[in-house]
Amino acid sequence: KKDCFNRKKLLITVLRMAIGWHFLYEGLTKLLPGNWTSYGYLSNTSGFLSDFYHWLASDPSLVSVVDFLNIWGLILIGLALFTGVLAKLASYAGIILLLLYYFAYPPFGSSLLRAGDGQFLFVDRNFLEALTLLLLALMSEKGWGMDSLFQFFRIRKAKKEEETGEHGNVN
Repeated sequence: KKDCFNRKKLLITVLRMAIGWHFLYEGLTKLLPGNWTSYGYLSNTSGFLSDFYHWLASDPSLVSVVDFLNIWGLILIGLALFTGVLAKLASYAGIILLLLYYFAYPPFGSSLLRAGDGQFLFVDRNFLEALTLLLLALMSEKGWGMDSLFQFFRIRKAKKEEETGEHGNVN
């Protein structure tokens, strides 16, 4: 029996849009106040890559670059996922950004009994969201969005040209 409403497509769309909204919201909350900086986040990292993050925090010009890339990365990835434009590319970019967050404060190496909010020994929110984006990027079903709308119109145009015998030939 065919699902006339296509629940799978709806679920994928809602999931993609929810993650997109999360990225967009995070980017906007950093952009709009005008004074947000990643300095504190970078300078206080504790993971095995903390030297890298501390190096980024060591120079104000590097911090400015990180701030710009982080804010606009969040906003653009969020917009792309929310609208479904270049969602696969946005998913991979989101995975990279989330892994940078994950390794800044990895949820391992500390006591099992002192896990922070959303950190559960190897697994945290960033890890779960990155895995979800990987799933969305690898699935053949992309849900509804602007990319699927553009594809619909391309297919419709190609069918119309096929029916009328127009293939760009000049007679």
